[in-house]
Amino acid sequence: MPFEKDDFWDIEKLLPKKKSTLSPFSTKEKTVEFKIPGEEKEPDSDTALTLIPSERTKEEDGNKVYVFNEGFIKKVTIKRFIDKYDFYGNFRKAALVYYDFKTPKCEFVPFFSYMPQYTQFNPQQKNFYFYWRDCARRGKYIKTDYSYFYLYIYEILNLPDKIPIKDGLSMLISLWKAYRSELPNIDTNMSLWVQDYCLVYNLPCPMEEIGEFIFDVIGAAEFKEFYLCSFSSMRDDGISALVAYLSDYDWRKGKYAGGDNREVYSKHLMGAMGLLIGELWEKGQLFSNNYETAKLTRSAFRNSLCTHSVKCQLEIEYISLAKVESVRNSFTAALKYTENKLRALLGVKSRLAIKELPDEYRFIIDNYFKDIFNKAQREHERTSMPEYEKLYDAEAGELSFAGADEIERASWTTTARLVVESDEFFEDKLDNMPDLQNSVSETKYEENTVSDNYGLSEDEIIFIKYIKELNTAGIKEISAKIGMIPNAIVEKINEAFSDGFGDVIIEGDDPEFTIIIDYEDDIEEWLSKRMK
Repeated sequence: MPFEKDDFWDIEKLLPKKKSTLSPFSTKEKTVEFKIPGEEKEPDSDTALTLIPSERTKEEDGNKVYVFNEGFIKKVTIKRFIDKYDFYGNFRKAALVYYDFKTPKCEFVPFFSYMPQYTQFNPQQKNFYFYWRDCARRGKYIKTDYSYFYLYIYEILNLPDKIPIKDGLSMLISLWKAYRSELPNIDTNMSLWVQDYCLVYNLPCPMEEIGEFIFDVIGAAEFKEFYLCSFSSMRDDGISALVAYLSDYDWRKGKYAGGDNREVYSKHLMGAMGLLIGELWEKGQLFSNNYETAKLTRSAFRNSLCTHSVKCQLEIEYISLAKVESVRNSFTAALKYTENKLRALLGVKSRLAIKELPDEYRFIIDNYFKDIFNKAQREHERTSMPEYEKLYDAEAGELSFAGADEIERASWTTTARLVVESDEFFEDKLDNMPDLQNSVSETKYEENTVSDNYGLSEDEIIFIKYIKELNTAGIKEISAKIGMIPNAIVEKINEAFSDGFGDVIIEGDDPEFTIIIDYEDDIEEWLSKRMK
């Protein structure tokens, strides 16, 4: 029977006569144990991603129960809702009817609904939805909007008997990854629904698939402990999840963490943080005595269109890590300190401000980078000759008495720079070599002005004074007077000190500039000689 245009609106006419049945908890998936480091031997590298299956699945009072022997999640109970009326029953019926429906290629048509359903489409929107859905199923993710996206998600959530559970999870994650940049507000709902889908159907956390944006997932997730399960493997994805959980700083958004540097950042940040977490865990300084058993009860797939067939309640017993907040500031400081190490390794002069970093954390991170910096230094020495060594090379040219005089003159010029008080012999040399005397005078004047102020103007020196005093108003005033933004002035000052002093002295970004704590006394003494 051909499909007529008006048949789209006549759902009952298209429904199959035989009523389908659905058991939302029937799945052959096995439960998964989440292993915490220290409770068992670390898995071999070849099996580090393999979560150990458990047969501890049982029924309690007609409810499905998953029990986990170890890990943050201890027990999950799935309870069916017994409602007298199924508010969205017709949606599921329509979803089954239109599951294989396709339309020819057509242009994007806007569509908005707080709770999108097929009956809200006009003909143009209907055509685009089914065309877009077919493209998405084939891995082609064309332009769409929130309402089309969510309608497709509702289909997947409400058809577990039509769509195999593993395929359903794969589809949810693929759509999430494909559209999270175009539709940035989906992270909150998707982190909740993917989590519930795994808990209801007893699937492990898909960390391999979402590891690349785990910081955003942890930030958006309500029940964060679920996304920490892969910490058991101590691989980068698990460490990254725990770093996101413990830290208030997202290193991925750093000024120098992108582009060609991303691979180096990712490798060594996770390496250093993995070493830190592992050692603190072994010493009982990370989560020891912070364990607190908690229970969470809520409806599954909250905020979604959820039919009676899949509607259920989750009761989750887990180990709460709420008290770990006590180490958050220290861990955030450790992450920033690690990035400063990477910046130094890459030759970046600017540094992040570090506060509340325990010496023990600093020692562990320094120990991680020790061999890396030594190797980098050896590689640098192997591939390039330091500039100062080039000065020892003899210049090409013929030997002559005039050349010898010039060498002697240059030698005494160097001596004049090094000797503080000239003796009679040195004064004699000056009298006999007037050219040298002029050269010495010019050198001393030049050395005094440059080495004292490092080539900085009076206003720039005052700018440093205001930073030391944390005088925000003064910083703005001098910045306006100089005609440069504060960040640009700081960069110029740091470059000047890096050349003349040997290191940068200011860290942080406008308006939170600070003098690096190790150099506070030096800068105070330096300013005292120039602010008289």
